[in-house]
Amino acid sequence: MIKCETVGMFEIAKLNPVLTSENAVANYDFLTKNDITYLICNTTLGDDAYRDDVTFAAGEYLNGYQVDVWAGQKLVIDEKHIAYGSGEDYDDITAGTTLLTINAAGKLAIAEAAPETGVYFKVTDKTTLTGKAVKAMVMVA
Repeated sequence: MIKCETVGMFEIAKLNPVLTSENAVANYDFLTKNDITYLICNTTLGDDAYRDDVTFAAGEYLNGYQVDVWAGQKLVIDEKHIAYGSGEDYDDITAGTTLLTINAAGKLAIAEAAPETGVYFKVTDKTTLTGKAVKAMVMVA
């Protein structure tokens, strides 16, 4: 799960309710389309409301929140949304760690440095949400 740290972030959010993807997308993953990074956050009903691994088929409409609008604000990101490289784990993440989106998987990865363009995240501290998590500030290069 990925949550906004403050409720006020939704007051300034830009939502693209007609966003679609050519591939299946999991809820709370990141999707980059037309050089805009979105956080997918669909409302689910029924039995899916209690599942954390809901996936939406290719072509379905997605609620995509434009991440760059939240520059300077923090997201609380569960560890399951971080794709670790070889030999990396949660212990390697410290305050100041840079996280980048991986377009194909919709997950975040630890990066050595900030990119020259686009959205990235700077970890400010560790916390818990549904398990191990980090608080990360949204940055725009």
